Amino acid sequence: MNDVFKQQNAKQVARDKGFKNLFRNAPNIILVCTPAKGGGEIDAGMLGQNIMLAAQSIGLGTCCLGGIVRFIQSDPKTEFFREALGIPIDYKINYILAVGYPDETPEAKPRDSSKVMFID
Repeated sequence: MNDVFKQQNAKQVARDKGFKNLFRNAPNIILVCTPAKGGGEIDAGMLGQNIMLAAQSIGLGTCCLGGIVRFIQSDPKTEFFREALGIPIDYKINYILAVGYPDETPEAKPRDSSKVMFID
């Protein structure tokens, strides 16, 4: 998969000096899929949130990847990836979660309280 991505996105890979793989250098990924005809997207979103929270509670980092999904779904050279994972043709990949130990722990960004409205 990396080889296909590098061939199709050489400029993007060249700009990212820390590039190891298209899954943000994570050693593990989780694909979340739902029926292609629709249904289950909300449940899939809640599933992903729960996975990310559970991973964080045991010291793992996660990153929700959507751009890679567009690449996988739009490039015919990536069909082998779906086939290797056994994803049925009548299912779509909603997103991919990259999972691994974080290589950074940035401080939380300040929140703009002017964008929050409390209703009494």
